[in-house]
Amino acid sequence: MSAIGETVGTPTLLAGLQRAAKLYLNPDEKSGGRHSMGNLSEAGEKGGCARVAESVRTLFSAPVVNMSVSDDEVRWAYRMLLGREPESERVVEEQTTIRDREQLRQIFMNSSEYRSHTSYRLVGRYLEAGPSIVEVDCSPQELERMLSGISREWTGFGERDPHWSVLVNDKFLMPNVRAHEDEFYATGIPDVAQLLAMIGRNRPSAQLARALDFGCGVGRLSLALAPHVGHVLGLDISAPHLVWARERSSKAGISNVTFDTISTVNDISRYNGQDLIISMIVLQHNPPPVMATILLQLLGLLTPGGLAIFQVPTFLEGYSFSVADYLAAEQPSMEMNALPQSVIFELIYRAGCRPVEVREDGRIGATPGLSHTFLVERTA
Repeated sequence: MSAIGETVGTPTLLAGLQRAAKLYLNPDEKSGGRHSMGNLSEAGEKGGCARVAESVRTLFSAPVVNMSVSDDEVRWAYRMLLGREPESERVVEEQTTIRDREQLRQIFMNSSEYRSHTSYRLVGRYLEAGPSIVEVDCSPQELERMLSGISREWTGFGERDPHWSVLVNDKFLMPNVRAHEDEFYATGIPDVAQLLAMIGRNRPSAQLARALDFGCGVGRLSLALAPHVGHVLGLDISAPHLVWARERSSKAGISNVTFDTISTVNDISRYNGQDLIISMIVLQHNPPPVMATILLQLLGLLTPGGLAIFQVPTFLEGYSFSVADYLAAEQPSMEMNALPQSVIFELIYRAGCRPVEVREDGRIGATPGLSHTFLVERTA
């Protein structure tokens, strides 16, 4: 390991790296609106190590090429952006499948670990992107075929690796999850805190007697939400996931949460009268016609003045969707889809609701694109 690598963990160098990241993401502070490598080098020197400038140049300003990244580039991303060494060589090897340095930067800067210790995020991306051709309308028969495939895949996940299918991390694979179960469920607490903060700054007097967590999986968010509302109903298309959710609820002694399975989109209409509906990192795994139908159904469950918070990818690089092409092809087991904002806003208004707040959230991780969290209020 080089001398620079040996000193990366020191507080002085980390301070320099953090300042360099700040200047890269907020160029107006130092360079009058332009990224300046001189300024980045200066930031490294002020942080306590002049040699950091070379590392900053490599990670932040190297030209993007269409080839996978190297082992060393992955290691430096961990050191410079997360302030630590990679967990293992296996993790490094897995990350070398990343397309290029630009994607590597996006993955690390949008990670929950990076966001937890810095307030600087990638914003303003894809401002020059053109229209995405995304078909949303389809026949009832086509919708049923899509939903049937999704149900089959997620029931399979529930039988094999239910926790991993929610948070993709080797610790949460079936052979390992019992040792890390508390850690898994603890991740729901800060996520729910963010949702409640969104409500608090917009509708601080909201009465949340009945809440619904759509796509609840093993109950990660449902159980974290329970102390803050009167009752939580967790809904999912996968019955095996709910076995684990009920077990955890019982083990934790949480009595104001129940779980139920749906088999069709129309089943959602049975759960009317909700004061709050949440759905995070769920809708994206459904094709756009299913996403749109689910959203309309969910928003229709809200009481007047009721609130919904849902997350949806709104742009994916190079993405388009055709109903015919989708049904004619085999889909990946965990597909990722997007619904343009224009479609989402139309659905919100059609459901008798209005948008209250929309935030870019970075919840699609390594996938090149944009994801947004919407806070919506029922008006009629």
